[in-house]
Amino acid sequence: MFHTNDTHAQLMPFSRKQGHSIGGAAARASLLARVRDRDPSRTLLLDGGDVFQGTPYFTFYRGLPDYTLMTRMGYDAGVVGNHDLDDGPAAWRRADAAARFPVLSANLFGAAESVWAKGDTVSLEDRKGAQWVGRAKVPTQVPLRYLAQRYVIRLLDSGLRVAIFGLTTPEVTTIVAVRPNAGVAVGDPVAVARGLVPELRRQADLVIAVTHLGVNDDRKLAERVSGIDLIVGGHSHTPLRKPILVHNATPNGYDGTVIVQAGSRGEYLGRIALYLEGRRPVRYAGSLLSVQPSQGEDPTVSAFLKPLADSMSVLMDEAVYHADSSVSSAGLRDGETPLGNFVADVAREVGHADVGIVNSGGIRAPLPQGKVTAGDIYTVVPFDNEVAVVTMPGWQLRELLDFGARRLGKGGFPQVSGVSFTIRGDHATDIKVGGRVLESDRSYRVATIDFLIGGGDGYTIFAKAGKPERTGMMLRDAAVDFLQRNPDYAFRKEGRIHWEGSTPGLRGLRMR
Repeated sequence: MFHTNDTHAQLMPFSRKQGHSIGGAAARASLLARVRDRDPSRTLLLDGGDVFQGTPYFTFYRGLPDYTLMTRMGYDAGVVGNHDLDDGPAAWRRADAAARFPVLSANLFGAAESVWAKGDTVSLEDRKGAQWVGRAKVPTQVPLRYLAQRYVIRLLDSGLRVAIFGLTTPEVTTIVAVRPNAGVAVGDPVAVARGLVPELRRQADLVIAVTHLGVNDDRKLAERVSGIDLIVGGHSHTPLRKPILVHNATPNGYDGTVIVQAGSRGEYLGRIALYLEGRRPVRYAGSLLSVQPSQGEDPTVSAFLKPLADSMSVLMDEAVYHADSSVSSAGLRDGETPLGNFVADVAREVGHADVGIVNSGGIRAPLPQGKVTAGDIYTVVPFDNEVAVVTMPGWQLRELLDFGARRLGKGGFPQVSGVSFTIRGDHATDIKVGGRVLESDRSYRVATIDFLIGGGDGYTIFAKAGKPERTGMMLRDAAVDFLQRNPDYAFRKEGRIHWEGSTPGLRGLRMR
């Protein structure tokens, strides 16, 4: 069995180390052709979600080539990830039409009257505690339908029946844009699995969950719900070089649930073997296989991608900056970074604002050393985020920064411009704007992105600040323009954020 997750539109190879290319759809297809069992009837290929968003291929083609190529590679099933809903469910469904394999989720729902919610009516058990995107509770009288197919049962040629079901992170309520996802709701994955797994065990010999929850929540799922033989995970971008075993009452030879995950961006192809006695798994072995273009690329996949790349190249290959050294994307969720400062500087300049603030989760990749192209910038800030400005009094700006301070370790942690502060006891203290102490009654212009204006990553405080002023400028386009006009821009830390301690529970999660 093989698996991927969080490929994020990385259809072409990329450099993890200078001069060394890894990943890419053509190399993945070639590797699959080499390592698949001689008996493909006993082999499954699964994906842990977030196929969309991360490179110009999604910006231009909105996921269609990704699902098309996954179909060609023979994927058997996948799960809906949070970024697969970045354009909303209607757009996801249009792209999903290119997938000749089921993309599953048993805990994503839609308002029953919507044209894109085509599944069965959601059961009373599954909808308990369900929340709309934006975190409002779904009233019990509002009818819901499942957004995606909940599960599929594969009958292998050997006669083995394998049940595969999907679960999507409940963080969808805060980490996807509210406007395009109006009418989307999510249920508790553990509660949904508790109801579904016993039903699947009656129908199948093996039960597999493809999840977009993150490895920590996969552990919780395995601890709280027995009966799942294997969890193929995603969301936390964790390269599990060896599978994790969580012991529970699952009726198999290893008395538990095995968890696997294969990093991100298609750098690895995961491999997990379940060894059977009769139809009962008794042991397992797993590893990660490095996807290396130097070891071969599928010519049909390369030919499919070439015209797509050619059509983008006029815009994306334009040089906009020269970097003396690469600019890392590491550490964004843990404090101030040079790359985060840059993106926040862009937002503040576009908005002619006193303060710029962006979420670290919206910054997705490093900048390379040497020639930096528009395509590189589109990979760093790939989302369709428009810069917007709100005016708020100083006391409200303090509340905003307090909230951001409590996001330490998460995608909602702020990168800032024009302001400096210290995180002390989970509060923002010693706040200065433009080098001057924050004044509670003074009004400040705060530039950010429409994702946060709409309450993304939990930033509901922006809704209290009044109507936003929209700039009409996408953040990524503004970043390209900024570097073209500032060829001497220095990527560096400037002491904008200091950390002197916060609640330990707020640190440690790494969700994408």
